[in-house]
Amino acid sequence: MQEDDEDYFNSDDFLDILHRYEHEVTIGQQPYMDCDELIDVADYYMSKGRHEDAKQATILAMDLYPEAEDPVTMMADIFFETQHWSEAVVWLNKVLDNTPFDIQAWLNITDAQIQCDQFAEALESTEYALAIQPSNNHALLQKAYALSRMERFKEADEWFHKYLSKCPEDELALYHSAFNLCFLEQYEEANEMLIKAEQLSQGLSPEHLNICLQRSYTEARIGHQQEALDALERAKGFNDPYTQVDYNILTGHIHLLFSQKEKAIEYFSQALHDSKNLLMTMRNIAQIFMDCQDFVSATKIVQEIEEAVEKPEYQDMKEEVTKAIYPVQAYCYYQTGHKAEFVHYLQKAIELNPKDTQFFFKDIFPLGAKPEEYMFYIDSI
Repeated sequence: MQEDDEDYFNSDDFLDILHRYEHEVTIGQQPYMDCDELIDVADYYMSKGRHEDAKQATILAMDLYPEAEDPVTMMADIFFETQHWSEAVVWLNKVLDNTPFDIQAWLNITDAQIQCDQFAEALESTEYALAIQPSNNHALLQKAYALSRMERFKEADEWFHKYLSKCPEDELALYHSAFNLCFLEQYEEANEMLIKAEQLSQGLSPEHLNICLQRSYTEARIGHQQEALDALERAKGFNDPYTQVDYNILTGHIHLLFSQKEKAIEYFSQALHDSKNLLMTMRNIAQIFMDCQDFVSATKIVQEIEEAVEKPEYQDMKEEVTKAIYPVQAYCYYQTGHKAEFVHYLQKAIELNPKDTQFFFKDIFPLGAKPEEYMFYIDSI
C-alpha cells in the first residue's frame, strides 16, 4: 500500500464511507453507494488482506453498476493477489477488453498464464506487452521464461541475455537463465551464472536452495566433483517446506557421473532405506542410471518396480507407478536393443502417459510427431 493510499484510508471522508458500508452490511441491508465508494472500500480491504470482504464489495459494485470498468479491474486484482491464477486469467482478459493498452494488465496476465502452464498464451501476452513498452524489463524476462518452458531454449537464451544486460544482478533471472542453458548443454556458462547468483543471494534469497542444487549439477557436468558435493552441502543449510530434496539420491548421482558406481549405490541404498515412497524412489534412481548411460542397470530397476507393484500392499499405487515407469521401460529397452520389449512398453506408455513418452522419445522419432503417431515409425528408427 502506498503512503497516499494510507493517508486516504485514514481520512474522515473515507472513514465515513467505510462506516456507512459496514453499518449496512451489519444490519443485513444492501449498501446503495457510488461505484467509486464501493471500489475504495474493496481497495481498503485488499490493503488489510481481507480478500473475501474485498470481493463482496466488488461484486456489489458490479451488480449496481454493470457497465463500470473499475469493479472488473478490482476483481482481477483480487484473484491475482490471492494467486487464484485461472480466475485471474479470466478477469484480466475482461480488463484488457476494456483497456487493451494497460501494460500492467498484460504483465499480470502473463504471470498468471505461466502459473497455469499456458505458455503459448503467455508468450503471446508478452508480445503485446512489449509492443506497448519495448523496453519493459518484466516483459523481457517473462518472454524468456515462457520460451524456455516451451522448450525453445535457444530463443529463450537470447531473451535472458537481453534482460540480464539491463538487470545483471537479478539472481533469480540468473538461475533461470542457467537452468535454460543446461538444456543446451552449455554447462560452463550456466555454472558461471550460478556462481554469480549464489554470491548475490548471500544465503538470503528464497531461491538460494535451488541455486545451490543447480550448481551442484553444473559443477558435476564440467568435471568438478568436489565443488558439486560442496554445493550440495551448502544447500542442506536452507530448509524450504515446499521443496523436497533427497540428498542421498543427488549425492549418488554425482558419484555415478564420475564412474564411482559402488559409492553411488551406497547412497542409493540409504535413499531407499529412508524413502516414504519406495517405488517412486526406485524410479528416480533408474532415471539417474539412464542419465549416466547405464541402461542395463536402469532396466533391472524398472523390472523390479513392475514386479513389486503387483504385490497387495502396492495396489493403491499401481496405476500411478505404472504410468510413471512405462515410458522409462520403453526407453531403456530401446537403448539396450530389445525391440520386442521396447514396442510392448511403448504402446503402454503412449496410452497411459503420452507426455513423458514424448519427453523421452522426442529426439528419436521424427520432429513434430505426436506420441499417438509413434507406432507408425517403429520400423524406421
